[in-house]
Amino acid sequence: MVFTGRGGGLWPPARNMFNLSIARVFQVTCFRTGFPPSSSALALRTVATTQQDAKISDMPIKMDNPYKQPQKGCILCNVSVDFKNVQLLSQFISPHTGRIYGRHITGLCGQKQREVTKAIKRARSLGFMSVTLKDPQFMKDPNICDIKHLE
Repeated sequence: MVFTGRGGGLWPPARNMFNLSIARVFQVTCFRTGFPPSSSALALRTVATTQQDAKISDMPIKMDNPYKQPQKGCILCNVSVDFKNVQLLSQFISPHTGRIYGRHITGLCGQKQREVTKAIKRARSLGFMSVTLKDPQFMKDPNICDIKHLE
């Protein structure tokens, strides 16, 4: 918003100084400050160039996310899943309830999780595995995935 003051000049001068033409800026700054237009023009040019340099040098640098966790690979991608391998399949069921652990717990890829689930169901239906509990002889096996059991 531009107001005219008593002298007919622009007010406030700082707000509209950059919107005016260069010649008008020189006249306004010379009239108000008493300095010759050449020094104010030089000052305006240096301010403009330093602002442009600051914009270029302040740009963010492209880099990878330092907090990103490394990609976990599927531990069974190189292993064939068989319904007769009860010891392997028992790693993916709960020891207390017999429920099959989900993918978010086991860390398997989708294809291997489906294969493990089908193999567990087939082993249970054929009588190789119990339905409600984990076999006690497999309770002390080391965990393949990061599953914390309550002991």
